[in-house]
Amino acid sequence: QARFQLLQKLNACLKKMLPYVDLSLVGKSWSLAALLGQCRGLIFSLLKEPIWDRALADTQAPGQIFDLKLSRSRAAKFANAQDGPDVTGRYMVFSQAFRQINSMPTTTFRPPRETDRVYNVIFMGERSHDAGGPYRESWSEYAHELESASLPLMLRTPNGRHSTGQNRERWVLNPSPLTQTKRDLFSFLGKMMGIAVRTRQFMALNVAPMIWDLLVGAEVTGEMLAGVDEMLIQSMTKIRHIENEGVSEEMFEYVVMETFTTLATDDRSVELLPGGAQRDVTFSSRCEYADSVERYRMHEFDEQVACIREGLSRSLPTGLLSLFTGAELERMVCGTPDIDIDLLESCTEYSSCSANDQHVKFFWQVMREFSNEERSMFLRFTWGRSRLPLNAASFSQRFKLLSFSRSPADQYYPVAHTCFFQLELPQYSSPAIMRDKLRYAIYNCTAIDGDDTGVGMAAAAMGWEE
Repeated sequence: QARFQLLQKLNACLKKMLPYVDLSLVGKSWSLAALLGQCRGLIFSLLKEPIWDRALADTQAPGQIFDLKLSRSRAAKFANAQDGPDVTGRYMVFSQAFRQINSMPTTTFRPPRETDRVYNVIFMGERSHDAGGPYRESWSEYAHELESASLPLMLRTPNGRHSTGQNRERWVLNPSPLTQTKRDLFSFLGKMMGIAVRTRQFMALNVAPMIWDLLVGAEVTGEMLAGVDEMLIQSMTKIRHIENEGVSEEMFEYVVMETFTTLATDDRSVELLPGGAQRDVTFSSRCEYADSVERYRMHEFDEQVACIREGLSRSLPTGLLSLFTGAELERMVCGTPDIDIDLLESCTEYSSCSANDQHVKFFWQVMREFSNEERSMFLRFTWGRSRLPLNAASFSQRFKLLSFSRSPADQYYPVAHTCFFQLELPQYSSPAIMRDKLRYAIYNCTAIDGDDTGVGMAAAAMGWEE
């Protein structure tokens, strides 16, 4: 309680002081902005969020919606060819969007918060008419591709590859040498993150906490590094204290046969200092070596982070990010990965059926039994997005369950209207059948291909590769 009272007093002082702090000096260790950055986790959201929201409102720029042509067939063919990642930025869906959007005016990336769609998606060769569903689906495609081997921007964490430590399911930036195309792709990712923040069209990314901390300018620590590569920290700790393992100075050269090099996250061998490949690690230089390895690994993503921040600056008031933690930025960009079924149910409407109908009760029972991955796939099937808004007030559309009149019901699959967040639900006779039919639909019916409007037919007539 005493600590909370102290935090209250601190924030009361900050409320009066913040308008006079030059946050652009956050990189200067002597500045008040730098001190604020070090205690960003102590600043109440109630204090910094209104400042952030005002800055977003002051920098917004209403723009005209434009058409974005995307070929998922082209992306699938490239990915299935297994010729390596799309280093030219031309084939995957994210790359196709990059080629069409990246050079647009800065105002394109500063839409007002209430913007429903920044662009109108035309999925070439698919019978879809974008009333919201294809737009949201495009964002789901971006996230899926970014966290795959099809794009050269991200890699699974070393913890994930070694099945040890935390954040095994997370991804880090690819630290391989940057070509101009890669720089532009990282910058474009920053721009799209900015749009996600402004419009709350969350990107379902599972990026490691260390990367988010770097993006807000937080100082990297050994604990952060262990969050992505615990084996490295353990190895360097053992080398520093190798005498505890019974290894003397005389034995060292026979046990540790290392030079002043290390493996980067992308498995490249890099020199830690000029001529490092020819300098052996000795008993007396072991601590210098361990420090150099950790220092390199703490900063190996710096160039990639700088590119993303450059893109973010085209959309967001990045000077204010020094007030936020990495976890808070992640929440702004990605929302929360946990699908809250109680929240979804509270934002549901019923048409020609009711919450008391037996098959509707089966539906909510199955949804609660689903894993989080299955819930996410259900959202993508019905709404084109992989994550829920943060609260009921942020829902742009309410979920609607519709009656399905065909019979026998157990022989039919549910039908989704992705643009309108609607599901036609057959009156299945048991929870088991409900579960099987839903699972098949959410994993096998990913094409948006049922719009018989003139626009939908025109998109289908384009062909997959046009």
